[in-house]
Amino acid sequence: MNPDFLILSATLPEVSYFLDMYPPERKQVTRTGCTLFSGTAETTGFDLLVTGPGVFNTAHALSAYLEHYEPRLIIDTGVAGVFVQAGGSIGDIGFAVQDRYIHAGVRTERICNGPLPFDLVAGNFVTRQGLYEFDGVMVEKCRKILCSDPETGKNSVLFGGFVTVCAITSSCEQAQEIYNAFSPVMEAMEGAAAAHVAMLYNIPVIEVRAGSNFTGERAGEKWDIRLAAERVARACAALCRESAGLI
Repeated sequence: MNPDFLILSATLPEVSYFLDMYPPERKQVTRTGCTLFSGTAETTGFDLLVTGPGVFNTAHALSAYLEHYEPRLIIDTGVAGVFVQAGGSIGDIGFAVQDRYIHAGVRTERICNGPLPFDLVAGNFVTRQGLYEFDGVMVEKCRKILCSDPETGKNSVLFGGFVTVCAITSSCEQAQEIYNAFSPVMEAMEGAAAAHVAMLYNIPVIEVRAGSNFTGERAGEKWDIRLAAERVARACAALCRESAGLI
């Protein structure tokens, strides 16, 4: 049976609070070690797939899933590094209007690569530079839901571009360089992969995350993964409650 929503997360701790709010009815582990939960949030049927971290795990797990199921909407979620340059704080909810895999393209002397001579997704020119744009109408619907929800509306909700990386930014200087090139609000390791695969299968996708740390900050004691996971759960719950307005 196809769910209303497929929720994607790299690791279980990032969605643990959501699963506490809506205990799943079924759980299975795939041959490659991914965990798939199924349940209902409010009146919204969901599958929740824990893919493993990074672009390769995400692309593989989502592709394998979509060969068997066709959700009405994919929500890629989890914690992220928030760019202080964008005015963000730890615990802020971030919603992507686009996501860029910054390693795609033709290398230049700058961090911003030139376009490849071919589309990564046929017919979509901007993918030549690893750029994936989310549906503007869907983004605006989600903005209204998150900003008006009694829980998520109490927190800062950032809307803007995200960047996807293979190597986590490890210094404030690197973070500044990325911000100067792309002006993102958040950095993570999976979003562009989820957007790429969803585009190939022609399934609507959105990306919502919460800041667990400032991008470039490697001191673990300054991270707050628990707070970010709680905010992720609240954001996903708000979208489930208003699913009729999204799908």
